[in-house]
Amino acid sequence: MTSGPTRRPSTDGDQAAADATSAPDGNVSWRTLAACRGLNPSLFYDPHPVAIDTAKQVCARCPVRATCKTQALAAGEEYGVWGGLSADERPAPKPSSPQRPGPPPALSDDELYDLFDAAEPDRAALDQLLEHTYLPTATAYKHLARAERLGVVEHRGRSLFPARR
Repeated sequence: MTSGPTRRPSTDGDQAAADATSAPDGNVSWRTLAACRGLNPSLFYDPHPVAIDTAKQVCARCPVRATCKTQALAAGEEYGVWGGLSADERPAPKPSSPQRPGPPPALSDDELYDLFDAAEPDRAALDQLLEHTYLPTATAYKHLARAERLGVVEHRGRSLFPARR
């Protein structure tokens, strides 16, 4: 048994993949020159420290390591080892668009307190919330998450119920 990374057996699909990695101008893409080419990709996405170190050893002998790292940083790769850097070592990608504040909540914190204070403790909080006001389901769950942070609902099993006082 070998201790280093093993290459996948070559198949006709590998040649098709090699052809697909050519740049539009006819030059060979940097990916075809990479030391990781033909290795099992799971090695580079395994979060175990030993796998990360093994992947970095492959990157250390790679002739296109700098290009790979630049590409990963530009593309905002969130996972895996790229250009010798693990996901934890690369800066977090910038958000695709700035978060805009949404409309104000349909129910204020005081309304959530009042609703669940008077609610039946053995009926699901979601049902009681939807009987009180019309909300899309996703929005209702956001209100329930807020109600849980406020301490007016609690998990019992897999569901949320008004907190027992």
